[in-house]
Amino acid sequence: MRPLHIGRTSLALLLLLCAPRALTAQDTPRRLAGSRLQWHGAVTSAVSTRTASHNEFIDGNLSAVAVQAAKPLFTWKGATFSWLFEVQPVIRVTSGAPPERVPTLANDPTEAGNPERLARYALRSGLGLGVAPFGAEASLPVRPSTQVVLNVTSGGAWFNQVVPYGKATQANFTVAPGIALQQQVGARDLLAVGYALHHLSNASMGGANPGMNSHLLFMRWGRRR
Repeated sequence: MRPLHIGRTSLALLLLLCAPRALTAQDTPRRLAGSRLQWHGAVTSAVSTRTASHNEFIDGNLSAVAVQAAKPLFTWKGATFSWLFEVQPVIRVTSGAPPERVPTLANDPTEAGNPERLARYALRSGLGLGVAPFGAEASLPVRPSTQVVLNVTSGGAWFNQVVPYGKATQANFTVAPGIALQQQVGARDLLAVGYALHHLSNASMGGANPGMNSHLLFMRWGRRR
């Protein structure tokens, strides 16, 4: 009778595992109606800048001051998902062409033969501003006062010179996915430190699309409301 008993026990365990499980509050998204905006201030600086098309080193830099507004939309499985809006009132950029991209009379006489056009390939510093209205953020708790933050912003930026070089334009589209570790400091303050890959390019509006990728480190401070 032992084999029969073991068989019945195994069948009962299998049915228990396969039976529909009652959903808990965290299994379905919960809309956060009436949630208030959360404001953040951030500073960023590049540790490396490279061309977007060929991943060539650019001896440049990109740093910015940013203000972010996050609107919590819903929670799911303990995580909070928000719409993210960012304004960069100050962007400082240094960019130029890698040596192999500087035109010569042999490969591009039109650009190389025009001093004004050729100057657009030199390493130069300038200022700009950016707006990124299309963003999203997910905050995933790992401890009661610690979260992993995943976000992405997308929009545009305008500079007082062409960025990064050559046939680029002063206006560029931008997208920047990032990841950070966020710690609650005190009762309401939040401090996050993380990394973002900032991409800018002009979608060939200037006749070519020499974009730039900046590997950024950032620090962000915010306050719960």
